[in-house]
Amino acid sequence: MKLITEDIVKKIIKDGDAVSDGVLQLSADCMLTPAAKAVVIDCKLKLNQDVGPGSGSLTVSAAGMAVPDAAISALGGSGGQQPIGKRYHLESGGVLDEKPEHMTQLTGNLLVAKDDLRIRLRGEIDLLIAEVLKIQVRAAALACDQLVDDLEDIHRYVAALSRSEVLGELFAQDTVIGLDYQAVREVSHHPQRHFGRGHLFDISYRDGELPVLLNALRAASRHCEVSFYAAFKQPDGRTSRPDLMEGFNRLSSLLYILCLRAVSGQYGEMR
Repeated sequence: MKLITEDIVKKIIKDGDAVSDGVLQLSADCMLTPAAKAVVIDCKLKLNQDVGPGSGSLTVSAAGMAVPDAAISALGGSGGQQPIGKRYHLESGGVLDEKPEHMTQLTGNLLVAKDDLRIRLRGEIDLLIAEVLKIQVRAAALACDQLVDDLEDIHRYVAALSRSEVLGELFAQDTVIGLDYQAVREVSHHPQRHFGRGHLFDISYRDGELPVLLNALRAASRHCEVSFYAAFKQPDGRTSRPDLMEGFNRLSSLLYILCLRAVSGQYGEMR
């Protein structure tokens, strides 16, 4: 799979080798980001991807950007967030002079309906960050400084997920709350080994305010995970952004570890 970003498609169009009679010829195994599609529309070109992988005018070497299926990602910088023209574009290829109230900008001047699954996902992420901040304020009031720091790490992690989705950048986080991905899996799967207790199947109000709030945050993160899958699910069941799928999967595990740390007394006495 070859991912075509805004910068790549501009270079392809400028080179001219893949453009003929107002048609941009790309092979069927190319995937354009929303910003790249908007560039094609703005240049008044039609897109033809009826040719097989590796055929046609565009090759991997010509584009200079090949991305394996296991890590579909955009490469580099702007993500197409700067408006590319004075008119609004639709994914269908249409153009509007004014933005209707029932539509919103997906990226640049590209409009989608407000109930588009990608917009719904962004709303879920926005709500999740808001909940992180509310619990962080409460933790600060209770002088749980380590929890405040861990929640700051979670805030940065969720913000990085959001940025990666919006800008089409590759998502990569090495360490969060002091753990790499392998350690997150190990700790969340084996609480007895790391906390001296089993899984939190029976968490209740008796565990205290912060563990209950953190558990609610973990549950909200699962909602984001499902929303992401719905927005980026492909016909074969896989996602077009496996890097983000892994990132959202790890998020719920990270928040589960915070719950375990809280009920095990690592943040101090829970009130």
